[in-house]
Amino acid sequence: MGSTAKKHPRDLTEAEPKQIVADADAALERGDVRVVDAGVLREVRAAAALRRDAEQRVEAAMLSARHTGASWGSIGAQLCVRRQGARQRFERKVDS
Repeated sequence: MGSTAKKHPRDLTEAEPKQIVADADAALERGDVRVVDAGVLREVRAAAALRRDAEQRVEAAMLSARHTGASWGSIGAQLCVRRQGARQRFERKVDS
């Protein structure tokens, strides 16, 4: 059994989320998407925006923690993941 390296998902550029939203809005306007209640999709969009904000806040806090000497183990504990999970998720952010 060989081991397969997992690839990190690529971060979206700043323009990509805006284009995705514009494409979705255009599809709704053309009637390409059947929606019983457009408010439901707006709620999904709002929740996704909150998640992006929360992820940015977690990333900023993690960077601050690493720069002040916190270990991956202590950061992982705060995120309810193991040391390796925290390192794999954020290491490239610290190195960039």
